[in-house]
Amino acid sequence: MIRANPVGKILLAACALCLLALPAAATAATVPAKAPPVVKPTLPEGTVTRTYKVPLSIKPGQNLNLYQAMKADQRPSESGWIVGFRPNLKRADGTTPPVDAIHLHHLVMLLNWDILAAAGEEKTYISVPNGFGYRYKSTDGMRLNHMIHNLTATPEKVVFEYTIDFLPDSAAAASSMKNVRTQFVDVESGKAYPVFDVKKGAGINGRYTYPAQAPASLMARNRLTVRRDGTLVSTAGHLHPGGLYTDLFVTRGSETRRIFRSNAYYYGAAQGASWNVSMGATAPNWRVAVKRGDVLSVQVTYDTTKAAWYESMGISPVAMTDEPAGGPDPFTETIDQTEVLTHGELKENRDYGGRKTRGYTDARKLADGPTLSQVKIKDFIYKQGDLTMPGKKGLPPVVAPGKSITFVNQEKNTEDLFHTVTPCKAPCDRSSGISYPLADGAQVDSGELGFGPAGITASANRNSWSTPTYLKAGTYTYFCRVHPFMRGSWRVKAPKTAKR
Repeated sequence: MIRANPVGKILLAACALCLLALPAAATAATVPAKAPPVVKPTLPEGTVTRTYKVPLSIKPGQNLNLYQAMKADQRPSESGWIVGFRPNLKRADGTTPPVDAIHLHHLVMLLNWDILAAAGEEKTYISVPNGFGYRYKSTDGMRLNHMIHNLTATPEKVVFEYTIDFLPDSAAAASSMKNVRTQFVDVESGKAYPVFDVKKGAGINGRYTYPAQAPASLMARNRLTVRRDGTLVSTAGHLHPGGLYTDLFVTRGSETRRIFRSNAYYYGAAQGASWNVSMGATAPNWRVAVKRGDVLSVQVTYDTTKAAWYESMGISPVAMTDEPAGGPDPFTETIDQTEVLTHGELKENRDYGGRKTRGYTDARKLADGPTLSQVKIKDFIYKQGDLTMPGKKGLPPVVAPGKSITFVNQEKNTEDLFHTVTPCKAPCDRSSGISYPLADGAQVDSGELGFGPAGITASANRNSWSTPTYLKAGTYTYFCRVHPFMRGSWRVKAPKTAKR
């Protein structure tokens, strides 16, 4: 297993072009109230369904972006066509862990360092229309890029389990298949960890569209140039909690057209704030004809009324064939905008955060703790002001207005274990989940304190962070975004003056 990609090809290529004009309709519409139907794909005759397992050892609190080669028994042994892909994560005992304990932050299948398939925790099933497939040779190099997020302080033995619909070359239908390749269109093209931050209240009327509403220096990262004539045959968006939809565009010269919107359809009470979601995908008959030099781009829209959403994503992977496959020209014909779902609600993605629970104190009711300039983080505990700590260690450390407290990650290996200091609205004392706590307190954040390979790691590549000096007097509660059961507080308070 390696932590850095030795081949630059994995970095997602994009052109630095001028900003595409974003049609007004891209920010005006709302997510449909009724979810579209789940549609099962039609498979070529002779397709077989196979499941492969990749065992993984996950460290306590792990949130690492890793690469590893796949063994012979973890992939098809003969050449053929991959026409469907369904990801899953299980414990060693065969059970599926709940998303608020350990989850598949992302998984990318690489074939000769080209992206074959990608999935996030919403686990959108990947399929292509009948007659199309991803060409697979048994001699190809096959690798796995995975980011398994362990939200707990215990090690885990897990199995990445993926099921593919596979058409072997020996099947009669294989001779007429059209090859597709993944065009990986995301809002941070060029990065192996393509994330950005969304602040609470950003954008217009509680919605923030990235990169359209980002600083000008960030606006040219979301596009990919089509290198040859072809046809787009399928897509579905990927976003994080708080996300509403992705919009996929094509630009030719000075004209831009939206060719698909992928809406997020949330389930349960934690609407818009959990991984309990299905993404809209294109219908089986969706086609878009593109020409060499066309530019694909994606925009993603987040709800900013509830909280900030740090390390967010916006991706629209597209399956494209270079072989003649027809399809309407988006600049002269209407493109089908029909959505379908690849799955309904997943039990493991149900969210249970925000319930009343014991174990956390209300820091607002506590006496002042010591006046400190530094708080250490070790063994999954904020060493002063942790909301689970009894006695003096649980009292909020105090800092004078205009001064800072510096938080330092002092775990034994800061290359494996990252922590954040992310303010949440007081008392921040309910049960942990994806939907709770949220970054709905003061709009500051430490980033993930720790170290890793630049451009790939989720870490900030530093182990310390200081609170801003402009914070007003008051008690600030916070949590760790990587391990949300970790809670703490600090207090900004003017020192008492001696009486005369």
